Amino acid sequence: RRTEGVSAIAKFVPVLEDLERLEARRNQNVDPLMQRWPLAYPLSIGMVRSGDWASTVPDLLVAEGRLGVALGETPDQARADLENSLARLCAVDPWLAEHPIEVEWWGGQFASGRTDPQHPFVELLATTVEQVNGRAPGIYGGPYGSDLRLLVGAGIPTVQFGPGDSAAAHAPDEWVSIGDTVTCARTIAAFAMRYCGVAD
Repeated sequence: RRTEGVSAIAKFVPVLEDLERLEARRNQNVDPLMQRWPLAYPLSIGMVRSGDWASTVPDLLVAEGRLGVALGETPDQARADLENSLARLCAVDPWLAEHPIEVEWWGGQFASGRTDPQHPFVELLATTVEQVNGRAPGIYGGPYGSDLRLLVGAGIPTVQFGPGDSAAAHAPDEWVSIGDTVTCARTIAAFAMRYCGVAD
């Protein structure tokens, strides 16, 4: 009966609004390397499942999503920020206080990683890119997980450099132009020779 029970879907509305406020707060002051992105540290809900029949009042809702970790922030700090925000919401909502939101962390979890843009490794690559391409490259951070964090975490200065646009990656029609691939290969070869002292 519609009047007997509390809809988990209805209770998710303030939860989603709280997550949107959290995302806005986490993106107020971002590292300069991330300022090129309209949303440096996204918080997205990609899956929502609730109810088992169209006429029932659903008693459970499971939402799955992704939380961006800010540069300089640990995954533990990012997780605590989300959990504390939801705990505050539960504290002011009588029903949620009795039925608190359960947060579970699983799947891929990526720490942030950063190499100083003034590091000689970065500067040498930037100079090489400019010489091969005839224009200075953009130097910026990416709002996605990568293995850079593992190398930087081990003390190895690391950059991500490659052909194409990440917007065309990891999609059904993923592609990279031949021209970009050739230019990238020339740049990496020139950079490797300069870095190893084989050629100027």
